[in-house]
This record gives sequence, structure tokens and C-alpha cells, in this order.
Amino acid sequence: MPEWDEDIAALNMSDVEKNGLQVYRNYTKAFEREQAKKFAAEVDAESHDVSRLDKVCLAIASDDERLIPVIACAFADEVLDEMYKREIPKGIPGGRDSLFSGYGPFSSLSKRIQVACAFEWMSEDILKDMDSLRKVRNKFSHLWDHESLSGYADKAPTSDITPIETMFKDHEERLLLSGVEKLDAVGRLRVRIIWLLGRLYYEALLYPRAIKQRMNPYVALYGESRPEVLSRVAGVCSEYTRQVLQAKI
Repeated sequence: MPEWDEDIAALNMSDVEKNGLQVYRNYTKAFEREQAKKFAAEVDAESHDVSRLDKVCLAIASDDERLIPVIACAFADEVLDEMYKREIPKGIPGGRDSLFSGYGPFSSLSKRIQVACAFEWMSEDILKDMDSLRKVRNKFSHLWDHESLSGYADKAPTSDITPIETMFKDHEERLLLSGVEKLDAVGRLRVRIIWLLGRLYYEALLYPRAIKQRMNPYVALYGESRPEVLSRVAGVCSEYTRQVLQAKI
């Protein structure tokens, strides 16, 4: 009996057709694995400084809760700006700088988020969560009475930010995420934004690069042969998750 994947075995096709489909799939997977190994080796040969991520995570873990959306959005704005300037060719008609100024498509955080979402240059949940934080930041910036936003961490859209503690449920002990669900709303928000910014930093660095190499970005960034910088990013996020948890004990 030929060894077919379960879904291929269930197809209403001849054995010859199934064999051909299985061979093609096996070849594709093998090619993706080798491509991912090469991608990781290229990235690992480079120098990637995560000290800036460390600083922003410290701020998210310890600063006044009303500053959290402001700090997070400022960091995201900077990281996305760098991503576009790194990835957009210089020979743009009218000059590349025009894209980042005035009413250009990369002139504000909201536009940078929209373009990244439209062209799938980053995980959709990261961009949607950043847009939620951007809306909260805008509320803070237009209100002099910040007490009126007291309890904002309990309310949408902030409360809807992806719960990283459930996303990585299988790794919660290793990533120090167990216990996050017992935190108060602000504590949970701190942890979720720490991981949100870590993922944003990592994907802004490598996601467009993987796409340009015609790779599956999830295989390249999170697969078996993922770049070493992911471990460093996760290490930073885990450390500040630990600090938030200890502060609440």
C-alpha cells in the first residue's frame, strides 16, 4: 500500500495520480526545509541588536499604565518606518522620501499599518492589535482629563488585544506565560503588549524579506529552522513577563 498523506488518500483519484501528488508534496516540503535552513543561516550570520526591544519592554512593564499605549505606538511607528525604508527601493519616481512625508502612504502609523496589512507584510493579528492601541493612544492625546480613561485596560479595543498566554498555550511554562490569566487587566495588558512588540520587531525585521525570497514567512520565521534571533526576542519578552508577574505577587 503506497504511503499517502491522509488527505491525499481520501481523494477520489487513481493510485497513479495520488502517487504523483504525494511525490510533488514531498518535494515541495523538502525544498521549503532547505530554503528555510539557508534563510536562517543568512540571518544568523548578521548582527541583530535587541537592546532597543529590551528598553521598550522595560518601559511597558514598569511605567504608568496611561503611558503604555503611547510608548507602544511610538516604538511600532519607528519599527515600521525602518521596515519600509529598508524594503522599499530607492529608485521610486518622485523620490522615496515623498512616501514618508506629507500625505504619503507611509507618513503616519495608521497608514503604515494599513499598507502592511494590504500587502501581507506582517501577521494580521499583530497589525490589528497595533491599530487598536493606536486608537487608544489617540484618545489619550486628545483628552486633558486622563482620569476619564481610568479602567481602559478592561474595555474594548484594549481588552481585545490577542491573549498571548492562550496563543502559546503549549509553551506557557517555558515562556513564563503561566499565571498571566490571574493578573489584573493592566498586568495582562502589559504582558500582551510586551509580546506584541516583540513579535512586531521580529516580523518587521524578517517577514518582508522572506516574502521577497518567495518563501512561506511562517515556515521561514517560526518553522523548525527558524533564525536564532527569535530565541533572543522571546528571551527579552519572557524576562519582562517575569517582572510583571513578580510585581503582582
